[in-house]
Parts: sequence; C-alpha cells; structure tokens
Amino acid sequence: MLTEARTPIQPTRAGRLYSFGTALTANISIATWYSSTHIQIDRLDSSIQVLTSLSMLQSLLEDNLGRYAPVVPGLIAAAVAIALYCSTGTTEQPATKEEKDGKPTVKRVRYLPSKVPYLGNALELLSNSERMHDWIADHIVPFDGEPFMLSLPGKDDMMFIAKPEHIEQVLKTQFENFPKSQHIHDVFFDLLGDGIVITNGEVWKRQRRVLVNLFSARALRENMTPISQKYVVQLRKIFEDAVASKEPIDAFGLMHRYTLDVFAEIGFGTEMKLLEGRYQPFAEAIEESQYIVSARFKQPDPLWKIKRWLNVGSERRLREAVDVIDEHVMGIISAAIERRRLRNEEIKSGESTRPADKDIVSIILDSMETNNQVVDPVEVRNIATAALIAGRDTTADALGWLFHVLSENPSVEEKLRSELLTHIPNLTTDKEYVPTVEEFNEVPYLEATIRELLRILPAGPAIATYCARDTVFPDGTFVPKGTDIGLAFYTTGRLPSVWGEDVAAFKPERFLDPETGKAIQVSSSKFCAFSAGPRICVGRNLAFLEMKIVIANILSRFHLVPEPNQDVTYTQGITLGMKNPLMMRVEAINSQSANTEL
Repeated sequence: MLTEARTPIQPTRAGRLYSFGTALTANISIATWYSSTHIQIDRLDSSIQVLTSLSMLQSLLEDNLGRYAPVVPGLIAAAVAIALYCSTGTTEQPATKEEKDGKPTVKRVRYLPSKVPYLGNALELLSNSERMHDWIADHIVPFDGEPFMLSLPGKDDMMFIAKPEHIEQVLKTQFENFPKSQHIHDVFFDLLGDGIVITNGEVWKRQRRVLVNLFSARALRENMTPISQKYVVQLRKIFEDAVASKEPIDAFGLMHRYTLDVFAEIGFGTEMKLLEGRYQPFAEAIEESQYIVSARFKQPDPLWKIKRWLNVGSERRLREAVDVIDEHVMGIISAAIERRRLRNEEIKSGESTRPADKDIVSIILDSMETNNQVVDPVEVRNIATAALIAGRDTTADALGWLFHVLSENPSVEEKLRSELLTHIPNLTTDKEYVPTVEEFNEVPYLEATIRELLRILPAGPAIATYCARDTVFPDGTFVPKGTDIGLAFYTTGRLPSVWGEDVAAFKPERFLDPETGKAIQVSSSKFCAFSAGPRICVGRNLAFLEMKIVIANILSRFHLVPEPNQDVTYTQGITLGMKNPLMMRVEAINSQSANTEL
C-alpha cells in the first residue's frame, strides 16, 4: 500500500545555519564551490584572528551546543589556536618572465583589485553571492575570456578560467598537473567515500574502467532505455492529470522525482515509486546529504570538522542521512551478492539458471569477479552511489531549466514540436507511443536544443581543481603551484569570441550544419557541460537519452505555461539547481495540427 506523498524537508538556508560574528568570516565562507586546501588565517592581525575564532564558536553554539557548556572555555581556546596555527596563503603577484628564444612571454594573470586591506575580494564576493556565476562572467567576458585571480584572507589564491584553450590545458593536455585536491576529497568523503568523483591515481582509473563498461552503447540500448521509457509513461500520466485538474505543477521538482526513479532502478534494481507519490527516506536522505555537503564550502574547514567531531547540528543530520543511504545501498549489495551465489550454485549443479541482473550494482560485481578482484562491498557502494548522485541531479536540473527556457522562446518550442511530429509520426497517431533511440537520430534539432540549453545553463556550472606544479599554457599564461582553479563553464558559454555576437540568444541552430541540417561536433573544451578529457562524464550519453525521451514525449503532447511573477533564479551548489519551485500549468496539444487546444 502506497503511503501519502510527503514534501521533502527543506533544508534551512546556509545563511541561517551558519551565522558568523564578523563580516570577515562571512566573506571567507561565501564561495560556494570554492576549492581550497586549508583555511589559512595567520596573515591577519591578532585581533581579527581572535574575532574569527570566536565567530566560528558562535556558529557552533547556534547548532544547539548547550549541553557542551562545561567545555566552552576549552573550545574557545581551541578555536583561537586553530586560527593561529593554519598555514599561510599568498597574495603575491607572479613575476613576468621576459621573452627568450622566440618563446611567448610568460603572462601574469591579473588580480581583482582589493578595496579593503586584509580582506582581499571578500566583500565583493559577499555582495554578489546570489549571482556568483554571473559575477565571474562579469570579470571575464569583457576581457575576451582572459582569466583572473581572486584573493581571500586565509585562502590560497584562486584562478578562474573560461577560455576553451585554457580549459583544454587543464582537463586534457596537462591533466596530470591538475588533480583533485585533498580539500575536495575531505569535503565529499563522508557522502561519496573514495568514489570516482573525488579520487586520483589508480583508484580513479579502476573505477572509471568499470563505469565506462557500465555505460556502453549496448547497455544503454538494452538495459537503460527500457527503464527510462517505463518511467516516462508514468510522467506523461501526471501531465495528463494536470491538464484535467487545471492545477499548476512544479516542473522542476517533478523532473527530480523522475530522474531518481530512473537512476535508482538502473543503479540498484529497485523501484522508488516517487512518481507514484510514495515517500522514501532514502530519497530524502540523498537530498539532505547533498545540501549539507555543499554547505561545507560556505564555512571554514575547522568549523564543520569540529561540528562533525562533536556530532552536532548539520553534521549530525549529515551522519544520520548517510546512515540511511548506507543501510539502503548495502542492503541492495548484500542481496545482489546472495543472488550471485545462488546462481553460481545452479550453474555448477547444471540446473536452469535465473537471468543475470542488469543493474549497476550487479554489473560491478560481475566486473570484479571477471577481473579476479576481491569483492569489496564498500567500493561497490562508492561506485554506485557516485553514479547515482552525479547523474541524477544534473539531468533533472537540465530538464527543469529547459522547460523554463522553452516557455521564454516560443518559436524554438514550436519548431522543436514540429520536428518531432514530422520525423516521429507515431507520436501523432498513438498517444501511448514512446520513441526509440534510433528515431531520435532523425531529429537533430532535438539534440541541438539540448546542447544550446547546456551551453548557457550547464548543469555543472563550474568545477574546482588544483595546480600541483608550476604550469605554463601555450599562450604564456602562468599558473603557480598551489593555485586553486575554478573552471567557469557557465562563463565559457557566454563568450562572444567563442559563440559569436549573438551569444545571448537561445539559438539551437548554432549546433547544426547550415547546409545539411545535421548535428555538428563541437570540442568538449568549448562545449564543456560534461567536462572534458580523461574525466569527461561517462554517463553523458544516458543523460542525453533521458532528456530526449522526456522532451519528445512531453513536448509533443503538452504545452507548459509558467505561472506569473515567479522568481526563477539558480542556487549556489554543486549543480545549477533552481532556487524556487517552477510552477507551470499544462495544456494539451492536438498532435495532428500541433496547436494548443483552448
């Protein structure tokens, strides 16, 4: 029996969770996805150090530390000691080297000017915290894509990069110089373990080999497509009910329910039934844990680590959420191992065997056995959980944004609908029809529309990495060892030098050959929605497939009208989510004429 749908717990906004006693600390904590190896405070004068330490303790107390009153003096001393002990950053300008032997001059990357001594660019970051990605673009686009350096008190300097040729150097050509930092590993470890997203070296290579095989063309066609098609039928029925009721739906939230249903079955072989309205603690735990881990970027490392050690506040909620995730996933892994044992016994005895499971967990176990690798349930958990989290939110976010963008570009919506109905005629005659993968190849405008959406609103708007050794790009740009790197993909999609003077227009045609109308290939360093190089997203083909299935089935049958006076803005997080629900009314389409029924 299905339980009544419950609204997931809405996490308290970070500004309320972490109240800092000084403007300095608030500014230090504001960079949402800022990758730093240490919180470094000793460059500040002693009075600011003490205030910073006390403000950290204040935030700690706000998370209900009353029962720790007897140790407050010790905590104060510890906070001050942490502030004094942390290692120093640098705000020194790298030297410019003269041109020699015809080689390009090593270029010094410009720093943003600091208006307040000691604070670097912290105040400017604070004032632009709600539009961080646009703020970065403001400082790169007018300079023809040239990078800039940012300085914050107690932080390593950070270089923001958006030029495709620079991105190619970081993600491809000089990949070994830019690993994932220890800081990134520390922030995400409690949720992801030693998963592919945050590891380097042999662990990363081994897990990537497994995932590349998992997302092969055959697996996509035989295993994953039927699951996506199954749930899009349920999704379509929700839209039909919305037409009948004339009540608005939260299109963005609905896409998250759809993608979690799909990824849970693909990854774990389980039916979450979120589209049917079932409440799932596992789904809520995924949401809660991702939010809290993202919030760690908004506070000094010593603060969240002390809270984790004391098991209080948001860190206690994170531990509880991860416990729910682990109980669910490890139970699935144990069941899969037992099924494999029984199947192997049947094979040995010559009995008829049950078919092999095709979910990601089972395929990972098969891969470990084939390679004579000892089965490690923890590693299986890390691989499967990373695949679920990395794939689910990015696809859902992109679909939600696409519904919004199409509502603002009716000519694109009309052309896309016409192309779908022309090239997939079964959509006009059979209201239950779900297109095949092969049929999508006949609608290049569909893929072009998705690519154009991801150009201007990439689900992963930026990623952080770290410069492990002094590096010089071919144009002379110098990246000092120890520099944090922010790859600003959101900004790359807004560079006129890359996309033309009409860069602000939503124009799917830019991804089509003007003569043949066929899709054109664009370098992954230019169109970098799925990253590039050795770390390019292994599930990108599944993401495209899911988006095509949803858009084809919904857009060919429905027209979505946004409710008036909505604040449609992005959130500051790992992915480019929406700050608020996207409320839209659903109108039915007469497929024969592609006109909205009134």
